[in-house]
Amino acid sequence: MVDWDRIERLRARGWDWDRIAGDEKVDFHADAGAGEPGRALRSLYFQRRSRSQRKPEPGEPGKAGRDLDDRPRWTLLRVAYVATPMFGIWFLLAYLVPSPLGVYVTAIPTLAILLCAAAAVLAFALFRSTERWNRVYRNGAVIGIVAGLALTGMFGLAAYSQGCPNLTSSQSAEPNGWTKAANSPWQQDGAPVFYFYGATACPFCSASSWAIWYSLSKMGTVSGVTYSHSSSTDTFPNTPEIVIDTLSVQSQYVALVAAENHDPVQTLGPVPSGCTQQAFVSAYDSQGIPFVVVNGQYIHQKSLVDPTNLAGLTPEQVMGEMTNQSGAAWDAISPAAYWLLAFMVKVNNGAPANVAAIPQVANDLGQIT
Repeated sequence: MVDWDRIERLRARGWDWDRIAGDEKVDFHADAGAGEPGRALRSLYFQRRSRSQRKPEPGEPGKAGRDLDDRPRWTLLRVAYVATPMFGIWFLLAYLVPSPLGVYVTAIPTLAILLCAAAAVLAFALFRSTERWNRVYRNGAVIGIVAGLALTGMFGLAAYSQGCPNLTSSQSAEPNGWTKAANSPWQQDGAPVFYFYGATACPFCSASSWAIWYSLSKMGTVSGVTYSHSSSTDTFPNTPEIVIDTLSVQSQYVALVAAENHDPVQTLGPVPSGCTQQAFVSAYDSQGIPFVVVNGQYIHQKSLVDPTNLAGLTPEQVMGEMTNQSGAAWDAISPAAYWLLAFMVKVNNGAPANVAAIPQVANDLGQIT
């Protein structure tokens, strides 16, 4: 018995009559002498329908086109054929050019998650479907590619109009967990920018703050020192710290730009201020806080200092060890501080000379490309 419901579904997918007649599940067998099976099935199909219910065929004489009910339906497979190339194109371009194309919708993790979800839906729909590729699906894929290009361009243009910098996704390895990106220098009033992104509640930010303060103080005059501590409920509770975004730095060699979340328990970075900060966070901060960038080119993610050796100390006690340059806290902090100084001297072409001459800094400087 002919499966007329299946015929309706196959017609909605864009199958021609010869292909429908050849489908085993349709179960159509043309009578001897009826001619081509497709033509015979088409004739029988329209004989079954009253003239008032008849759906016009594409290009049928005397008809303007297909009725709305006869248009290809937006099945799960068709939607997946649109979504997968759309998110694929968007992800690829946002990954290759994280700023300005990936500033507001990041390649990792946002677009990567959306692409994986769309691909999973496509695989599921293909598994359930007997018809996996035809004109309708091909057009859906084309729509997806065009939509991906359009969305990428729209968000990229919006970011560019806001002054977001051009950043590359390519990074090369540097010593001690640092990386280098071939970006234009990020400077402020002629001085390389030292960018810090973190939270006061974060114990790793707290521990790293001492190395940051020490290195900045060697590059110029630092004021506005404010003591605090990390969250009392997180790991390494009450780690002593210097609040970075209250510091004021007077120096021809470095300009401090800091974004810090002051919530007492939330260990997440704040919303970056301005498009430049947002661009660097979106492009390179994939591992959380603290996050440090020197001159827009040298990047460090995660903790600079292990907070273990600061446990149980007050900020005043840590500052005493930093001043005397001795003790467990100093031993834990000083290696990171010297690396920070080496990177800052590097972007200043070897200046200041007195800092470059510090033996530990000179040793680290020789390993930086």
